[in-house]
Amino acid sequence: MMAIKDVDGMFSTLDPEYYDILMKYLYRGLATGDRPTCDQCLRIHEKLTERAGLGCILRCLADTLNTV
Repeated sequence: MMAIKDVDGMFSTLDPEYYDILMKYLYRGLATGDRPTCDQCLRIHEKLTERAGLGCILRCLADTLNTV
């Protein structure tokens, strides 16, 4: 994930059904507390929220069955 330079290009190849899964992994990355990892995760989180909407965040946080 750290080598991703073109976030928008990544989203153009990603099927929308995987947005919620990616959001879960972003929150997992944020939980590490590692500054470079968190910075990159926040950049991707911002772009993903613009593309997928706030519902993606809600579905991610509400889904207790599928954890990463």
